[in-house]
Amino acid sequence: MTRGKVSASDRMMAMKTRSKVPIAIAATLLCGSALSTADRAFATDMTFYPAEFPPPAPPDWWYHYYVEAGVREFLNNPQRDGVAAFGGHSLAKYYEYSTIKPGPFLGGWASTGSNDGLYQIDAWAKNVGYSDQRYELDASKAGEFYVGIGWDQIPHVYSTSAQTLYNGVGSTSLTLPPGLSNQMFGDAGCTPGPGGCGFPITPANAAKLQQDITSNTHQSDIGIRRDTVSVDYRYTPDDHWDWRANYSSTRRTGTQPDAVLFSPTTVGVRVDVPKPVADTTQNYGASGEYAGTSFWNQKYNVKVAYSGSTYTDNANSYTVENPFCPGGAVNVVCAPAFSPSAPTALMSSWPNNQANGASTTTGVDLPFNSRYMGTVAYTNMRQNQAFQPFTLTPFTTTGGVPPGWSGTPGIPVNSVAGLPAASLNGNINTLLVNNVITTQVTPDLKVKTSYRFYDFDNGSPEIKFADWMLVDAVSAKGFFAPLAPVQSISISYTKQNLGSEINWRPSNEWNFGAMYGYERYDWVRTDVNSTHENSGKVYADWKPIDWVTARASVMAAERRYDSYDYLAFVGSAQWPAGAGVTQYSTAYRQFMFDNRDRLRAQASVAVDVFHNVTMTPTVAIRDDEYRLDPATEVGLNSDKAISAGVELAWVAGPDTKFVMSYMRDHQEQLISSAGQAMPPFAPTAYYTANVVDTVHTYLFGVTHVLIPNKLDVDLTYRFVFERNSQPLIFANGTGPSAATGGQFPDVNNAYQRLEAMAKYTFDEDFVRSMGWNGKVTARLRYAWENNRVANWQTDVMQTYMYSITSNAGYMTWLAWNNPNFNVHRIGASLSFAW
Repeated sequence: MTRGKVSASDRMMAMKTRSKVPIAIAATLLCGSALSTADRAFATDMTFYPAEFPPPAPPDWWYHYYVEAGVREFLNNPQRDGVAAFGGHSLAKYYEYSTIKPGPFLGGWASTGSNDGLYQIDAWAKNVGYSDQRYELDASKAGEFYVGIGWDQIPHVYSTSAQTLYNGVGSTSLTLPPGLSNQMFGDAGCTPGPGGCGFPITPANAAKLQQDITSNTHQSDIGIRRDTVSVDYRYTPDDHWDWRANYSSTRRTGTQPDAVLFSPTTVGVRVDVPKPVADTTQNYGASGEYAGTSFWNQKYNVKVAYSGSTYTDNANSYTVENPFCPGGAVNVVCAPAFSPSAPTALMSSWPNNQANGASTTTGVDLPFNSRYMGTVAYTNMRQNQAFQPFTLTPFTTTGGVPPGWSGTPGIPVNSVAGLPAASLNGNINTLLVNNVITTQVTPDLKVKTSYRFYDFDNGSPEIKFADWMLVDAVSAKGFFAPLAPVQSISISYTKQNLGSEINWRPSNEWNFGAMYGYERYDWVRTDVNSTHENSGKVYADWKPIDWVTARASVMAAERRYDSYDYLAFVGSAQWPAGAGVTQYSTAYRQFMFDNRDRLRAQASVAVDVFHNVTMTPTVAIRDDEYRLDPATEVGLNSDKAISAGVELAWVAGPDTKFVMSYMRDHQEQLISSAGQAMPPFAPTAYYTANVVDTVHTYLFGVTHVLIPNKLDVDLTYRFVFERNSQPLIFANGTGPSAATGGQFPDVNNAYQRLEAMAKYTFDEDFVRSMGWNGKVTARLRYAWENNRVANWQTDVMQTYMYSITSNAGYMTWLAWNNPNFNVHRIGASLSFAW
């Protein structure tokens, strides 16, 4: 017998062998007695029995299975496609990222492996047949190879109540029913020719348009589905090498809500449409790692890796028909006359692009109880898909260009030859260098020092457009001179981080730490040339006795910019003719660049206040002060947040457990603005808005065993209430007048969920009597979910909004956003494990 690992099969054989030892001893004694008396027996008195063969060898593989099958149903037949403006409910928010819908459901797993622990195969299936189904298959040989294959679907439902005029939903050509555009053109009171359309539309004409829209809209779900297939492989031939490869492909299909402008003013033609989505993202990579021993007899590892990504969109654009056009319209003759619109809008999709990167990571144990970790990574990102033409509108009556065109002369605007470049030739290179040294100075004291350098080098050329098309209808420069010329900008930056941390654990009760960090950005084509930030943090953990654990930390940081000059760094290059108009006010400060003082603190205590009763209060504070001068600067002045709550857990007995918690999250952002005004600001132009968000979260749960090892029940209730307010106050102390609608109303959201479940485990003897060998469990689930939102921005949305404002006479909407639902759901299932 050799010493070492004993496999499952060896243990099984040993058990069977030991069970035969008494039988063998008894057989030997009986055999000896028989021989001593054999001569007194006659041959005819002897009885022969069949020999007992050795028991069969145990199986080489073990198997485990689990299957759960059941059915779900709604108890209250919840409304699926109601419009919020009419008090209806919708299931869009309920189904947003999952498909827990009525009908049968099935899930489970299977696992098998060799008894020596060398091989194993696992398979999972979840919510089979639904749009959030998931499948996985893993196989491995311990210490040598590991393979994982997966496929899953993830839905993202935007609306189950959208109403659209358009045919071809999901395609790249959104068309109107034949003759509808001409009918709506006429019903709006429009006439072909210079007279065009009036504004505002008369109530009588609006009533006709309302009837046109009501008669021709049809319901369409809006949402996308992600189908992802993935493969991962790992090979470890020995203790030194670790090879890995991975691949995944995510396919998105469906629709998203999109807004299309046909007119360059706020009272012209605009429509909501279901934008088609059909794209694929592929991610792939491979790596190899070697672990060995250095010449100073300490461990080290080196890893080299490649990663890549490719994004491909099925179409580079899609088209939308204008609902207010006379029959046979080709040029810009659609409604209304003072704000011309084109018969067809050309809408671009995301461009195809790809990225490739390589990296190397090294870890080395050094003398003096130190370890070095270093990474160098390089990535190249490319996007060079051909540009679309400015428009599809031919402008046949004006020489192929709109009136006042300042672009390339003699070339029609619906030709790509009229563009200043054929493509972006986008090229971004990134370089990351990261270095970390950790030293265990003493058993109680550890020091870590790090330096990180990141270079985001945007080599994409900056393209200048002498003119461009605005909403497929007019010359941008001809419509409003400051809009052209315009130049694209290529933002680049480098980021450097230097840090150090010291950690001291003087005893089992205490743990202390302190950190210092320095961060510097150097920017190209942003409002500042550079920013630098110093930060410090201290933290402590305390566990004086087994029933008390306390943690606390405080961090302070100070960020400053070197030079803030929007016009010199960005504005004058991007909008050469846009002073005071398309160039935003130089008084405005962007919060990602602005001077900032930050304070963060958090603390928690877990205390067993009584036997089996644990209370854990927590608090976290963030205070960001942006050092704006209110006399000369506007933007985000401050951003303060506090989260505080408590959790109480009570183990009332071996069969009963309670949990209760409350959390309050509160955030306030003070924002100032003066529009395009320059200092000194007029009291009627300068205003502040204090944006306040408060979230209250309550949770109660209980678990109780009614019959030990047979019947368990769970009950959970969650209530979340959110409120957003943003009162606006001018410098003279007044707010918005009643004539303009007054203050913005609060936005409220209340969500409730009650869930109860009973689980019954059948008696094993009963299961065997039914001819089954395994564990059988029955579950009964009930859930109530209710979501109520009061949002002034979306509560009034309808397919036609003339009754809300006459400015919307030439506009149509999907009325798609309705987050309100009320669902009572019950489900029952049987699970089998063997």
